[in-house]
Amino acid sequence: MVSPKQLLSTLESALLGSSPPTPSQRVEVLHAIRTSLQSFQSLLSYPPPKPSDRSQVQSKSIRLQDSSLITLDDQDVQIALKLSDDLHLNEVDCVRLLVSANQEWGLMGREPLEILRLAAGLWYTERRYLITSVHLLLRAVVLDQGLEDDILVDIQKYLEDVINSGLRQRLISLIKELNREEPSGVGGPQCERYVIDSRGSLVERQSVVSRERLILGHCLVLSVLVVRTSPKDVKDLFSILKDSASEVSQSNIAIKHQITFSLLFALVIAFVSDGLSTVPDKASVLSSNTSFRHEFHELVMATGNDPIVEGFAGGIRLAWVVHLMLIQEGVAARETVSSASSNEMSYLSQCLEVVFSNNVFQFLLEKVLRTAAFQTEDEDMIYMYNAYLHKLITCFLSNPLARDKIKESKEKVMSVLSPYRVVGSHDFAQNSSSISQQGTETGSLPFNSILDFVSEVYLKEPELLLGNDALWTFVNFAGEDHTNFQTLVAFLNMLSTLASSHEGASKVHELLQGKAFRSIGWSTLFECLTIYDEKFKQSLQTAGAMLPEIQEGDAKALVAYLNVLKKVVENGNPIERKNWFPDIEPLFKLLSYENVPPYLKGALRNAIATFIHVSPVLKDSIWTFLEQYDLPVVVGPEAQGSPSMGTQVVLPVL
Repeated sequence: MVSPKQLLSTLESALLGSSPPTPSQRVEVLHAIRTSLQSFQSLLSYPPPKPSDRSQVQSKSIRLQDSSLITLDDQDVQIALKLSDDLHLNEVDCVRLLVSANQEWGLMGREPLEILRLAAGLWYTERRYLITSVHLLLRAVVLDQGLEDDILVDIQKYLEDVINSGLRQRLISLIKELNREEPSGVGGPQCERYVIDSRGSLVERQSVVSRERLILGHCLVLSVLVVRTSPKDVKDLFSILKDSASEVSQSNIAIKHQITFSLLFALVIAFVSDGLSTVPDKASVLSSNTSFRHEFHELVMATGNDPIVEGFAGGIRLAWVVHLMLIQEGVAARETVSSASSNEMSYLSQCLEVVFSNNVFQFLLEKVLRTAAFQTEDEDMIYMYNAYLHKLITCFLSNPLARDKIKESKEKVMSVLSPYRVVGSHDFAQNSSSISQQGTETGSLPFNSILDFVSEVYLKEPELLLGNDALWTFVNFAGEDHTNFQTLVAFLNMLSTLASSHEGASKVHELLQGKAFRSIGWSTLFECLTIYDEKFKQSLQTAGAMLPEIQEGDAKALVAYLNVLKKVVENGNPIERKNWFPDIEPLFKLLSYENVPPYLKGALRNAIATFIHVSPVLKDSIWTFLEQYDLPVVVGPEAQGSPSMGTQVVLPVL
């Protein structure tokens, strides 16, 4: 059997190298993991304290495995027994740790507390080698790391056997057990709080254990994509998620949030991936168990008093809804109707209602996707989380029941919020006295949250938009008949995100250029800017008249439009975009007025700057308009004295 350190070294050299593993490395990997099978199956399971071994250590004379007789002094005995008490570890193993620590660090002349911390740190380092090895194997199979098929097949078969023999259940148990305030977890009140790690740094034991739990959480997520979850796995995962969420509600520690996120997404991925496997000739693992569906539906629909726990449970309800939708599609494909499928429709309707009434989308935005803990997670894990949120969204938006519910939500928000006062053909001025009140009202309405949720998912992974017909169908529906600036801004913000790629920019430009929407389009933006300019000119021509204010709703809507314009031009095809906006003069018309809000002027400047790189013709046009509207500019040193602006960006200073 290889040591944890040797195991990790073998895996890293073979799986993380710049070149494919050699035949000899492949043999070494397979030998290492096969001889470590028992260590993986009983992951982080160590012999507990034993009275007879304690007595042997107290006798000061002990024989380790494959070692000569070792004589201990009083200090050695005290440290070994303290290690055993603090770590819930067998006394003889603690003596072995002291021997290893002496070989690693040299303990002569060190204080007892330092020796204790060094030995404990060495033990945690060995544990980290082992769980990192599991993590590395799972990543090799799930993530495309350029490995050859033959070694991937061998590793996958090995992992399938290990997971089926209980590894996933062990992962779930460890995440729970390691969080307990006892020697086998983060340590009890009498336990030493610090250890010295492999770099010689003093670190909190709780931080070390939390990091272990996070890696185990990542392993759990990856394992779902190697072997599908069983009903027991799902129920146990849901239970531990609620426990973890209750802890998060009382803590702002990032790693605790990340652990909870890993449990959340393990279930999301489990439901989505299992549901997507429901095809006419292959039923999903979970859908084949009628009793599980009933039991889990009862579990997931049960409500509690902690809003954070309820929020994370709501995220699972959304995944459960999508799972039931996918199951129903599979049933429809097989053209079979049963009482079980009728029950599932009832489950689906009930759960869908709760998802919308609790606005699960807003919780996931605020407490998961937009948190610093999520943003600073491992990049590969974030990509995987977003990829399965993309699958979840696509399945959700494709389902008629979900579309009907979204339509109902949209109609509700339109009825609750005050409509625009239509002054001109494209003037969307609104009474500002109701804006703050309406902002509060929208917080409980899920339509805007769905738009923001879609935006957030595709913000970092725009390539997931490719060929996503379900999403663009939703966009067409979501853009119709906006009667207030809140929903309009949310919709335009979503378009801004969707325009983050060549394909997305082209589609968004086409949507707003054509007649897909009655009241939303590029013409609305440019005509509104022109109308406000005309109003301001009329006011200036009237003696003693004050310049009218731009309503807050109008200003925010214009900023949202301009952000879409900026993204479309930035990411559009360099050839096609030259002809998209032949007349950009309206973008300059409001820059000279003092009553235009600074943030609107900033959005106008940013949009103008984007056009500089489109074509030389537009670059010259920008200079002409700056002179025409007598706008002060900041010119880069290379461009001073050059009417064509050279290669420098010239922006109005207002």
